Amino acid sequence: LFGYTLPPQTDGLSAQKQYLLWYWITIPLSFLATFIRSEWAVTGGNRATRRVFYSMLDSVLCAPMSYFETVPMGRILNRFTYDTDITDITLTQSMSLLMISCS
Repeated sequence: LFGYTLPPQTDGLSAQKQYLLWYWITIPLSFLATFIRSEWAVTGGNRATRRVFYSMLDSVLCAPMSYFETVPMGRILNRFTYDTDITDITLTQSMSLLMISCS
């Protein structure tokens, strides 16, 4: 590991302690990296969803009244929920996969 060779485990208890030491170092680092990746994906996905939602909300609120006379309110609401759901789920999963493939 990193240019350091570990002795065979058949060399006795001292060799096994060296392996355990490497495990004790590797496991917390792995947990930390996984936590950071998850936090980044959730926070980034939440921020992106919020931006898309407010952009859509601004567009709808600035629309002329004729838009609301021709488009049913249910269609607007369905579009909001669908876009928010896709951004929430798909983007967060894609960000996680990106971090996994980069590591």
